[in-house]
This record gives sequence, C-alpha cells and structure tokens, in this order.
Amino acid sequence: MFLRKNLTPSLRIQFSLWFGLAILVMMFLTTFMAQQVTVWSIERSTDEALQKRANMIAAIISSDITTDEESYIQVMNELAGQELPFVPLLLRIISPRGKVIIEFGRVPGPIIQSLDSQVGLPGVSDGRFDSLHLAGMESLRVYTIAVSDPRTRQTLALVQAVESLGQVEQARGQLWRNGILAGLTGGILAIATGLFLIRRGFRPLQTILDTINEVDYNNLKARLQEETRPAELEQLAKSLMAMWQRLDMAISAKQKVIGSLSHDLRTPLTALQGHLEVLLLQPSLNADVRNSLERMLSETRRLIRMVKNLLLNVQLESLTAPATEQVNLKELLDEVVGDMWVLARGLEVVVTAPQDVIIDGDRDLLKQMLLNIVDNAIKFTPKGGLIGLTLAGEDGWAVLDVSDNGRGIPDERLPHVMEAFYKADTSRHPAGEGAGLGLAIVKQITELHGGQVDVQSLEWVGTSVTVRLPVKKPEVCDDKAGETGEIAPKTL
Repeated sequence: MFLRKNLTPSLRIQFSLWFGLAILVMMFLTTFMAQQVTVWSIERSTDEALQKRANMIAAIISSDITTDEESYIQVMNELAGQELPFVPLLLRIISPRGKVIIEFGRVPGPIIQSLDSQVGLPGVSDGRFDSLHLAGMESLRVYTIAVSDPRTRQTLALVQAVESLGQVEQARGQLWRNGILAGLTGGILAIATGLFLIRRGFRPLQTILDTINEVDYNNLKARLQEETRPAELEQLAKSLMAMWQRLDMAISAKQKVIGSLSHDLRTPLTALQGHLEVLLLQPSLNADVRNSLERMLSETRRLIRMVKNLLLNVQLESLTAPATEQVNLKELLDEVVGDMWVLARGLEVVVTAPQDVIIDGDRDLLKQMLLNIVDNAIKFTPKGGLIGLTLAGEDGWAVLDVSDNGRGIPDERLPHVMEAFYKADTSRHPAGEGAGLGLAIVKQITELHGGQVDVQSLEWVGTSVTVRLPVKKPEVCDDKAGETGEIAPKTL
C-alpha cells in the first residue's frame, strides 16, 4: 500500500488564511459601504439644492402671476432681467404649451432635446427627479416641477433645474481609489497583527508538538515545559504526560518479560543443541535418523538465534551509550566472513577493504551488526549468487556496504524493513526465517554509535545495505596486507 503525502495545511496556516481573508472582506465591505453612503449623501445634497432653487422660482411665479396675460408677461420679463445668484448649471421656465420662456445657462443641443422630453412625463406636478446619461457627456440630474395657480389649480408654467453629476462621479472614483488603498493598507496591518497574535496563541501548542516529535519508542520520558497555557491545552498536556507514563510502564514491563523469557529459554535450548550434536557423533545412526536429527539441530540453532536477538533487542532498547574501544572494522569484517563461511555454501563472496578503518565503539555490538547484515544477504540469495562486502573511509566516515543479487524487497515494503518484528514478504519466505529483528538490531546498533543505515533494493535484482559510522580516531596501517586489500572471490 502506497502512502500518500498529506497536503492539508496546518491549523495555524488555516487560521491565518481565514483570518486574513475575513479581514480583507471586512475592509472592502467597509470601504464599499462608506463609498455608497458618501455618494448617496452628495446626491441627496444635489437633489435638495435643485429642489430648493426650483421651488423658489415656482413660488415667485405662483404668487405674482394671475390669469391675466399682462401679469404673466410682466412677471416673466422681470425674471428674465434678473441675475439670480442661485442658478445651477441650467434653469429653465417653460410655458404650459412647452415653449421655453426663460433659460439661465447653456448646455449642448442633445441635452436640450432630452430635457424637453422630461417635461411631459408624469409626476411633474409634484416634482420629478431624473438622471440623464449621454454618451461622451457628464451625467446630469434634472428636477422638473409644474407651477399651478393656488386658486384655480391651472398650470401656469414648468420650472426645470439641471445640475451636473460630474462632481458625484469624481467623488465616487476618488472614494474607490482611496478606499481600496486604505483597505489594503489596513488589511495588511490587520493581517500582520493577527498573524502575530495567532503565533503567540499557538506557541503553547507548538511547544507540545515539539515535545511530541521528540518522543519515540525508546524515549517516553519526555516532559513538557512548565508554562502558562489555556485550559484546553493544559488538559491536553496533562493527558499526554499521563499517556507517556503509562506507555513507558507498559513497554518496560514488556521488555522485562521478553528479557526474562529469552534468558530462561537460552539454557534449555543450548542443552538441547549440545545433546543433538552429541547424538550426531554416533556412527551407528542410520540415514533417516541422522537427517531427522540434523533438521532438529538446525531448528534448535534457529531458535537460539531468535532468542538471542530477542534478548539483544531488549538490551539495546534500554542502552543509552555503548562501551567504547578502538575497533578495526577491516579485521572485524574478515572475522565475520570467517564465521559465516559454512552458511555461505554455494555462494560467491567478494570482500573489498583497501585499508584498515579504525573507529571507537563496542566491538561485540558491531560484530553482531555485521553478522545480521551478512546473515540476511545469505538467507535471501539463491545458490550461485554473489555477495559483495565493501569497506572504505570517506570524509570522516567509515562506510560499510553489503550487497547481494538475491530476491530483493518490494518497493512498498522497503520503508518498514528496519522495524522490529517486520518481515518484508512472509508469503514467499520459508516458515523458519526468524522473527524479523535482524535489520531492526542493525539500526539500533548503528544509531547507538552515531551512525546511519540505508537499505536500497530492487525486487528480483538485489539488495544493498549501507552503514555509515563516524571515524573518531582514524588510523591507517601501511602493511602489505592492507595495501592488497581485496580478497580473491571464492565459491563456497
């Protein structure tokens, strides 16, 4: 099963994004509302001014004109001769028949035609507002009102006041620009402030997460720092510490049980192995009995190795630092190859070690590490296969590589091969191939020595295990054997 990378952003990033988005939306909504209110206020002031001026002219006409034609002409002449200080862009007085009697101000011809069409629209008796939008010209606001005789209700004239909306449009554009600028500036400041507050608010949670990242199977004694936390996070911290304590107690109990059982099993298994070996020395055994005893001895040896690995695994989990001495890895490699010689029958083993590589470490643990790697290579390489062992020093590191051309490991199982009790593919392995602790012990020993281990494999092509250990006190021997370095390939 393939693992998919989690692309969900962290909670802090989500909060930051939502907070920033909310601030920007609020700023732009506030800017839009302020712009609308300001424009509405300017438009209302323009309407009030138009209405006031038109009503003043209407009041003069309705108070001075009678049904007498002479009074009508007299009033109009008097108005035409006056210089009204409150005249807007255009002020017109129109007869009931639609003829313009008086006109203060000038506008282009197309506008006059549109204004004439407003006179006959319904609602002018009580006063009517209209807006004119002509291509290539400023928008206009028009107020038209009919002037009637108070007594006869007869229409005496129509008054039409016109004002430009250019100021309103200009104000609207300026408000948008200023509002957007202020919104962006305020939004950025608000987001920066919010991110700072979110970061401070998440600091206790980040401290908990950092501590959790430090906790693993071998380190369950981590403790959270004493600091002021919100009630929810304080409860979480107490629950985590209690859980770690319970896990530590459970793992310690498990290690004691496994260690005790492993230790108790070693004695009877060793005795059983000795008795089987003694029986096999009897010359009077027939072939069937000898084959049965050899199989029993093989299984007993396998059980002894498993028990030994179980006990070693428990010991390594409780070990914080290994004993140190100078260890010549080249000599240790030759020794391991000699010990595994019998098991490698039918395999070609090539060892390449150009020089001695000296490191500080626990010799017994390092030998066990090498034995486990070589044992794995032997178990999973078919007869006639090749196993290569290479030792070199590179930039302060001792690099040991064990490769084979065996069955390999499937890609989806490769990341788990160094987990305790994990078997790469039990469906294809013989029933008696161990408990899956070999590479887990290799990793434990390597990390105890401050090193790194890497496993590369291609299915049905082969596997390569590379161990890098720090060289604290390097020493190079110049004897002739060291210069030769390579042991000739041997078929066992």
